[in-house]
Amino acid sequence: MAKNDDLSLYYRGNANPGTMEARELIQVLSAFTRITTKANRAYHGSTARASVRIERVQPGSIDLQWICEVAAATQTAFAALPALSFGIRDVAGLIKAWLDLLKFLKGQPPQKVQNVTNGNALQIENATGQSIIINGNVYHTFILNGIGSDAEKLELPVRHGAKKLELKRGGRKIGSYDAADLSSFRPIRPKDKPLESEIEAILEVIAPVLEGEGMWRFKYGRMSITAKLLDEDYKQRVLGGTESFSHGDRLQAKLKTVQENLGDKITTKHFITKVLERV
Repeated sequence: MAKNDDLSLYYRGNANPGTMEARELIQVLSAFTRITTKANRAYHGSTARASVRIERVQPGSIDLQWICEVAAATQTAFAALPALSFGIRDVAGLIKAWLDLLKFLKGQPPQKVQNVTNGNALQIENATGQSIIINGNVYHTFILNGIGSDAEKLELPVRHGAKKLELKRGGRKIGSYDAADLSSFRPIRPKDKPLESEIEAILEVIAPVLEGEGMWRFKYGRMSITAKLLDEDYKQRVLGGTESFSHGDRLQAKLKTVQENLGDKITTKHFITKVLERV
């Protein structure tokens, strides 16, 4: 048995699909496909068959339909991550959270990102001083997947008369973004100072490095990352034989991510500041 997740982008207003070049329509479809594929992998932690099709193109609207088929036995990767219940129940919910974050940030990097609990909830302040609290897993997958770079293509139908984009799950509207919101869908890049955040995460050990400045390799959900272990107490316990682990074991740890702008290049570095326990 398989279950289907369906999601659609519905552009309202005076959209005239006939004036869109094939290249532009392909860009919107490709962006939608990339976002949904990344969300599927981040949420389910496994590859699943997904396809995007044009459900309807008619005067005044464009409806792009996305279907994802997932094996019934597939377990979500987020189930292994803390505080998933922070409003995220499916792939559509994760995509909505990503787009809502783009809307909130208004095309600018956050002014401040800080923990508000001992878990993984983060308080984010935007360029106008407004603050929201968001699931740390949502924020980290948003940053690591570069969602802004994909989402900026979703503005293209606005240039042809669309006034609003509605995000629908099963035909029901779950999110709405006007032309001003869509114009702020941009890559979120650090400017004068690095973007830093720290959450509790479940990390699967791929390759540990206990000596020198070597970087450990982990899986965070579906994504592979390298991280420097800063927890000297844990490192010494491993070297002393009081702690042990092997490839495939999972650690609950504090994961710090730092993004900074070095010239024209954005670098992302990860650090394990504290190993809390072996899961």
